[in-house]
Amino acid sequence: MDLQTGVQAYQFVRDRQDDLRDEQHPEGHDAYLQSWRDAHELSQGYATAVQAGNTVEATRVLNALMTMAAPWNNHPDFPAAAHTGHAAHGADPTSEQ
Repeated sequence: MDLQTGVQAYQFVRDRQDDLRDEQHPEGHDAYLQSWRDAHELSQGYATAVQAGNTVEATRVLNALMTMAAPWNNHPDFPAAAHTGHAAHGADPTSEQ
């Protein structure tokens, strides 16, 4: 056991993580970070709108977030709002399901 063994294992893992990131975000790391920031900002905007009771803004922001989620619409954990069309059909996005 030596430090180099640990460094080699770590570098291998990081390289595989980079491969996964590159597969999922061929535009690069900056595009990945921007996508994450956009989703986070929408999430915060939705929470703010719900807290303020602004259903028009909450619906707008939720629709934008669901548009970002659309590529994963076949994932088993896909949010129910998209399947039932609540955000798109004017249902109250502030109500718990």
